[in-house]
Amino acid sequence: MDYNSIKKEIKLDRRINELDKFVIDFCSLLDKYVLVSGYVSILFGRSRATEDVDLLIPKMNFEEFNKLWKKIHDFGFECVNTEIQKEAFEIISEGHNIRFSRKGKPIPNMEFKLVQNDIHKYSFENRIKVIMKNNSLYISPLEMQIVYKLMLGKKGNKKDLEDAKHLYELFKEKLNNNELLKLVKELNAEKEFKLIR
Repeated sequence: MDYNSIKKEIKLDRRINELDKFVIDFCSLLDKYVLVSGYVSILFGRSRATEDVDLLIPKMNFEEFNKLWKKIHDFGFECVNTEIQKEAFEIISEGHNIRFSRKGKPIPNMEFKLVQNDIHKYSFENRIKVIMKNNSLYISPLEMQIVYKLMLGKKGNKKDLEDAKHLYELFKEKLNNNELLKLVKELNAEKEFKLIR
């Protein structure tokens, strides 16, 4: 694995598994997106199962959503929540998530979210390109990914703290420590950060 923090690019040399293939196939349909949360840890070798992959995309109007909906369905995916585009658009417009899976296979699924808040915007604007074989994926910046997982760990979710620890241990020599500490402070994750150091 080679991480160039200046270019915001990671070259990852490993076998592409079925979950990766699902993510690559879905993300190939999108112009702009960022992968966040649990899958990022799994992508970098954390051994755990997941049923869903979290994805952020920019806000869009109904016409843009309708085109994307058709493209997604034409490629063999379906919305788990509803078969009606307008209903799906209303759900995400109200700040909720919708899920897409391969037709007839509800797991794994892509949890599809519109960018809603400052954490989402930061993740989107500072995303990192991951290159695997001939494929590229975009993930949230590692510093934010770690701190976001620490925040989720406040609720007692051990899995999230372990995700944060995995990424921290793997990338600690390459992280922007000033940025990491700034985010830890801004998002009140000092206590949780001590647990993974």
